[in-house]
Amino acid sequence: MNQLKNLARVRDEDLAGQASGAGARALLAAVTAEEPESRPEPGLRPAARTRRTRRVLAGALAAGALAAAAVVGPAVLGTEGIATSYANSAMDIRLEGDYYVAVIKNPLADYAEFTEGFKAVGLNVRLQPVPSSPGQVGEVTGVTAGPGIAVSHPNEDRRIGTGTSPAGCDLASSGCSMTVLVRRDYQGDGVVKLGRPARAGEKYQNMRPATAEGEMLEGFRVDEKTVGEVRAEVDRRGLKAVYEVITPAPGGDGWRVDPAEQTAEVGDDWIVWEARSEQPGVVRLQVTEERLPKNPIYGGPKPSTFNS
Repeated sequence: MNQLKNLARVRDEDLAGQASGAGARALLAAVTAEEPESRPEPGLRPAARTRRTRRVLAGALAAGALAAAAVVGPAVLGTEGIATSYANSAMDIRLEGDYYVAVIKNPLADYAEFTEGFKAVGLNVRLQPVPSSPGQVGEVTGVTAGPGIAVSHPNEDRRIGTGTSPAGCDLASSGCSMTVLVRRDYQGDGVVKLGRPARAGEKYQNMRPATAEGEMLEGFRVDEKTVGEVRAEVDRRGLKAVYEVITPAPGGDGWRVDPAEQTAEVGDDWIVWEARSEQPGVVRLQVTEERLPKNPIYGGPKPSTFNS
């Protein structure tokens, strides 16, 4: 089971009134590239759990959106001599209750500007843009909240979370900005991964279902269909399919990838449990040779929220 199961979420209502100081914001259409990270080591993964997904940034940059010059605001010192607010062209950050709330004004800014802002308030946190599928460009795709602690959904760990400014707004709408929230007593090294467009041939580093809104198989349910059925739709859309043979955990509540199984010849009668956006024009079908009593990816039927 997911070890974060019992950790409290940062709820939208918790964030109400937390974000402030939002300025001009750039919609992400491209981000200065970083070398892609390697994929995680294969291992047993818990069945995914239902969670609400947000619409993500879409569309091109507005003309002149990046023309604003850097404006560094003075830091306000708290009683312990640590800044409680800071501003530059990339972000506004200020202490609101138990959290530092960073409003991301310009996701295209140099990475050093984000690090600079967090360090100014005594936090060792940085944003790391990673190649992501279209549906998660401009969205936080994951958080590492400390040594060896990977947070699959950032708000499952209250030390580092995400939100919007104003709280609950639609990121695709004008005047809505993404926020990163970090507890004022956070002592670790935090990395917040931000989706950026992938370069040609570069694999995505998020785990977005290819059937979700904005993805390559949007609107098509692949789960529990045969490989032949899914491949017909893949071909119809002009895409390419690659395969990942998964091994279900005992009881079907999780799965792992055995490297020795990846050379198997996948037949049309094999069963597809999920499709992932692999790289531009390519989807990865997660399959087993036999039909199973339940979907091992989700520990049961695939929730409808994972298709939106």
